[in-house]
Amino acid sequence: MLSAARAAERLRQQSIHRHNEVFYNLIRYLVRLRRDGTLDNDDFSELVKMVSAAFIEAEVAVRVERILEEKVEKVLESKISTDYLLGLWK
Repeated sequence: MLSAARAAERLRQQSIHRHNEVFYNLIRYLVRLRRDGTLDNDDFSELVKMVSAAFIEAEVAVRVERILEEKVEKVLESKISTDYLLGLWK
């Protein structure tokens, strides 16, 4: 079970890394469009706000998911331990 938890954490970290890369690349692209004059200041600001909001929303969702997974795991471990102990006294 420990190796499964490690594998899940590794996958989670890889996903976070990819998500961060996509965010940074998108911001760089928007900056390039602004410098080229393709976007004006208002459009640039609005797009950066939208991208940032989406990034933050995804980060919060990942953290909430992780917290819920940890809580469920603790409850299951507690339940398994209790059932095992009760089974010893039958």
